[in-house]
Amino acid sequence: MTDLATKPTPADGAENGADAAEQPPVQWAPTEKKKSRKGLWLGVGIPAGVLVAAGIAIAVASTAVFAPGVQVLGASVALHTPDAAKSAISTHLADLDITVTVDGHTAMVTGRDLGLSTDVDAAVESAFDTHKAWQLGAWNSGDLGSSLSIDQDAADAALRDQLTDAYIAPVNADIVLNDGRYEVVADEPGRGIDTSALASRIESALTSDQAQSLASGAQILAASGGISVTADIVETRAALTTDDAQAAADDINALLAGVDFSIDGAIVDEASANVVAEWFDVSVTDNGTVDVSPDTSAIQAYVAKLPDLVEQEPVDAEVVTNAAGDHLHTITEGRDGFQLDDVDGISQKVTEQLTSLDGTDIALAGSRVEYETVERFRRAVVSISDGRSYFYETVNGGEEQLVKSMPHAVGKPGFETITGEFTIGWQTPMQNLGSCDANGEYVEDDRPFAYCTPNVPYVSYFNGDQAFHGTYWHNNFGPGAAMSHGCVNLTVSDSEWTYYFLQQGTPVSVIS
Repeated sequence: MTDLATKPTPADGAENGADAAEQPPVQWAPTEKKKSRKGLWLGVGIPAGVLVAAGIAIAVASTAVFAPGVQVLGASVALHTPDAAKSAISTHLADLDITVTVDGHTAMVTGRDLGLSTDVDAAVESAFDTHKAWQLGAWNSGDLGSSLSIDQDAADAALRDQLTDAYIAPVNADIVLNDGRYEVVADEPGRGIDTSALASRIESALTSDQAQSLASGAQILAASGGISVTADIVETRAALTTDDAQAAADDINALLAGVDFSIDGAIVDEASANVVAEWFDVSVTDNGTVDVSPDTSAIQAYVAKLPDLVEQEPVDAEVVTNAAGDHLHTITEGRDGFQLDDVDGISQKVTEQLTSLDGTDIALAGSRVEYETVERFRRAVVSISDGRSYFYETVNGGEEQLVKSMPHAVGKPGFETITGEFTIGWQTPMQNLGSCDANGEYVEDDRPFAYCTPNVPYVSYFNGDQAFHGTYWHNNFGPGAAMSHGCVNLTVSDSEWTYYFLQQGTPVSVIS
């Protein structure tokens, strides 16, 4: 109930001021306002000015701003909208003063100098999901952190000026021409600041447990505007390493094997390695690129000669066949002819493939003219009564023609040349006939030969040990000449012609 209070009032029964001061009057005491518990709790950890300025905003738009006491990488985002938080984080990182110490030497740089950055979109989106102002349990959560990265080139440029001893520039591998081949000069590694480790240490300094546990640890860092970190020195790779240079040199040396020009898949000209070596120069740029620079005038001069080098008429093939059409022997290899349409764009194509190291085959615009095959069917007829041998040929199935005939000598009585149909089975340009040793001397053995004739030329067997061959020991040829042990004796010159006209598989007819 309401408390009562008293003050002086007239005494009981007193009238019109008699001893009025001695009588305390009775009245209601003023009601005391009670403090809101909620109001007291909301004030914990929040500067009074912030509550006054943002009191209405918290009530109306608490879902659109971060909770009080939230930081990301040392940047306060309390009561910030997401867009404002992104700006605050980026600005904080750029303006951050950083003391970098390595081997007892220090450098003073800013986050902007190092190209210090984070994915602010991802960081704010992740933090805002669970740290909105209306989520009372997320208040005063400290630093939520985010992954930091450093721009390697910017950091090296900023730190190299102040930490000179920490840096040695690497030396690229080189590619040089030596005795017709490109060889590699090995690279030399350098040294510099490990920027990945540096970024990690800066991140740790901004989000450390110590900073979060102190009453204003992170704020102290922000207020002082700086942090101090140590750095490590690591080996730095050349832009062009020895292995990469060797791979490039291998590709270039493949060009020095020669460049092939083709029409319809057939190689029609080959530029030798010495010629191709004059078509380009090789160098290595500072950024490690292997630069293959073509000599366009040399390439154009060669391409201008291509019509004379490439265009050719076809050469027909000539083969010897048997009666079934099987190829027994090739007299002339066939060769296709080629016609070149033009050489427009060839110089450019050569240049492009050389500079890109993209193969050594250059396709030309042109056409192939295929060769034809001439088939020659041959046969021999040995006429004992005529004393002559006849040689015939049919070309591509046409009319048979007598090519040549020649006098011969055949088997003497007791060693007659056997009549019948035979084929050439084996040929040799020189042989010892009869009972001969390896030196062509007569030896007695169980063979039915009582003679040895060494170095008999151009022997073509057609029936067992009966053969056409040259004869240098007599000149008796023609009708009635019976001089051999069954072979068909010919003059040496005729035997040579016969040796090349006949082939294994050529039919031979021996008639009486």
